[in-house]
Amino acid sequence: MTALSAHSSANDAPVALIVDDEAACSTEIAEFLTRHRIPSRGVSSVAEAREALAKWNSIRVLISDIRMPGMSGFDFAADVSATYASNHTLHLLFMTGEATVDSAVKALRLGASDFLTKPLRPRDVVQRVEQLLSAPAVAAPAPAPAEAPSKTDDALAAQARWLMQERRYRLARERVMGARFSDEPGWNMLMELMHARLSGQQVPVSALCAASGVPQTSALRRLSDLMADGYVVKERDPKDARRIWVALTDRAIEMVSKIVSQVSIVH
Repeated sequence: MTALSAHSSANDAPVALIVDDEAACSTEIAEFLTRHRIPSRGVSSVAEAREALAKWNSIRVLISDIRMPGMSGFDFAADVSATYASNHTLHLLFMTGEATVDSAVKALRLGASDFLTKPLRPRDVVQRVEQLLSAPAVAAPAPAPAEAPSKTDDALAAQARWLMQERRYRLARERVMGARFSDEPGWNMLMELMHARLSGQQVPVSALCAASGVPQTSALRRLSDLMADGYVVKERDPKDARRIWVALTDRAIEMVSKIVSQVSIVH
């Protein structure tokens, strides 16, 4: 009897499976996801992962470490595609502490949705898994051929560079701004205001809320937070008292410049 079956019951129906040879890591992620109403299982070997996939058709998200003894996460993902594609619909995420463009391209070839960079931030894992579960499930991808057209290689490399660049910006945002304002809605609003400033335009409250990518009530709360922390100010239009513009403060401009300076372009 494996550790997997010893800690499972007939009523368990996980939707996420985490594979990491560090058992403490996979267990911690699984428990955190489960606490956030995403039933999950953590295993510490490829053998246990295969057993879980064979046992539970409910699994829709597979999170795998890349570096594991015996079989890498990439090889395991290819094996999953070949073995379970007929009766499983899976979204694939990779965990890694050393992301490179080459590894990102390889992951994308296998149909991976994203990288999760170690050390993992639990709230990021929950958010990403929730996004995948809300998206239409697709069949596990077939392994890519060894030789692919150069145009495909170029497209994958560009996508990989973008993916890694975005992740670097996300980490830089959190270092400079803290977790409170490093989320996508807050950052989207700041970027909209920065673009407007550089192009000599003004942004009304309604347009800024639309740029946030979240419902207006949530956007207005985020705007209030940004104002309270001194990142933005409201300015009434002198020609129309009903219209209110939003602008960046000097503090916000300095902060955005600092974030950009911390991120080196991935080539």
